[in-house]
Amino acid sequence: MNPGKVSIVVPTYNERENVRPLCQGIGSALDNLWDYEIIIVDDNSPDGTQDVVRELAVENARIKLLARPGKQGLGTAVKEGFSLATGDYWVMMDADLSHRPIELPRILEALKEFDIVVGSRYVDGGAVENWPIWRQWVSRIASMFGRVIVGLDVRDLTSGLGAFRRATLEPILPQLNPKGFKLLLEILANNSGSSNVKEIPITFVDREKGKSKASGKEALIFLRLCFHLRNVRSNKRY
Repeated sequence: MNPGKVSIVVPTYNERENVRPLCQGIGSALDNLWDYEIIIVDDNSPDGTQDVVRELAVENARIKLLARPGKQGLGTAVKEGFSLATGDYWVMMDADLSHRPIELPRILEALKEFDIVVGSRYVDGGAVENWPIWRQWVSRIASMFGRVIVGLDVRDLTSGLGAFRRATLEPILPQLNPKGFKLLLEILANNSGSSNVKEIPITFVDREKGKSKASGKEALIFLRLCFHLRNVRSNKRY
């Protein structure tokens, strides 16, 4: 058993079909390796996601539900989940199984040496499965814009799978003002630069069940966020 505890925060909205296999997958990946908790933050899903999570919490005390009154956004859900985390290491991941739980042990192992670890599709060894070519290009171009506009040396800024030492993330948590899906981008942009960041290759698999929440509106929000964060980083330098 590794020292320290891991808090895994998963935002959900209409993920009834995915949340049980996700929690089971996390358990299979981490049982006997890490002490952990799973914090599901649900935005009042009309499909009964919360009912499934409550059943899981009865079966497994490591699973916790934060039920919010309405749809307030993925980024704010993760931030609120982190505010309840009791672990020494914090992880954010999607509920739709595109982030495979089997990747977690390698990511957490890297967190022993690095302050921030990003699960990356776009470093050597990374891959994407079952995504149409146009979505892959949109994702790559968005990451490129983020690198150029914000000035970050991370290849996959839209990954959504990130792990952090509590001591690194907790001090900047109050500064975060999440907009849209890309909280990881905001965390990296607000990082003081003293924290070392590592990208670990992952295989991203498109969801099989449920409906994607991505949209053209989110792409516009991402672009606006990039320019906002560039200004934030510029102001911090002076």
